[in-house]
Amino acid sequence: MNKIKITVAIIFLLAATLTLLIFTRGLKIQYDTAVSKAQAANPEMPGKIGAADIAHLPAAVKKYLQVTGFIGADKIRNLRLVWDGALRSDAKSAWMPATMIQQNFFGNYTRDFYLTAFMKGMPVSVYHSYHDQAATMQVKIISLIPVVDLAGETLTIAETVTLFNDMCLMAPGTLIDPRITWKELEATRVEATFTNGKYKIKAILEFKDAGELTNFISEDRYYLTPENTLRREKWSTPVSEYRDFGGKRIASRGEAIWHLKEGSYAYGKFKLVAIEYNTYTVP
Repeated sequence: MNKIKITVAIIFLLAATLTLLIFTRGLKIQYDTAVSKAQAANPEMPGKIGAADIAHLPAAVKKYLQVTGFIGADKIRNLRLVWDGALRSDAKSAWMPATMIQQNFFGNYTRDFYLTAFMKGMPVSVYHSYHDQAATMQVKIISLIPVVDLAGETLTIAETVTLFNDMCLMAPGTLIDPRITWKELEATRVEATFTNGKYKIKAILEFKDAGELTNFISEDRYYLTPENTLRREKWSTPVSEYRDFGGKRIASRGEAIWHLKEGSYAYGKFKLVAIEYNTYTVP
């Protein structure tokens, strides 16, 4: 009986220690802290999106803001997203179901993205952070064991593309930002150059005749190789199934596709569960 009690006590102690480590060293607490910091640092974004704000935009982008419901709406300070989806590491790997939460701020640009999934039966957490023109990416198993820990200029360029992708797909009202310059290629195809400090990236946006954005394409993003190095590759995120979210018409489904030299494949599938603008919700 004493041996059973000792065994139970040891198991309880190990479980308590593991729980404590997860909550004190896990990536979720980093996400929460970063979002709280961004909430405190970003002031209100007063005013509505009016004719003067969109005057410089290409016709296709103006139409996009109209059909998504942002013209006449409040200017966007921040957004909060919840996603369901699936990821895989390469074209031959099995899909791994995942849940994702995210918050972005659009004054001093920030992006915090937190993902949880199970890989080969083990819980995995991923945290992408973009603050003060610097990006980091961390991946941990059971919130404790690091398997990826990246930072630096190359990653920041890649994450600047991702930040702009968020703006185009999930927050069209932010496309009035003067840090974006535009070039009309065709009636339903435009090139955007997005600048954040010393970082400048380009993307192609493709639209339906009716005004909906259908694809975002950039050659300024970097692919994480199996060796945990970053390699510049073409990247696209086709989207579909526009739905109403609180009066805004947003694409509810999308994919993330690498167009590698050895072949193209989708590595991410996403379904938008919830989206809020100008929220003070933490996380």
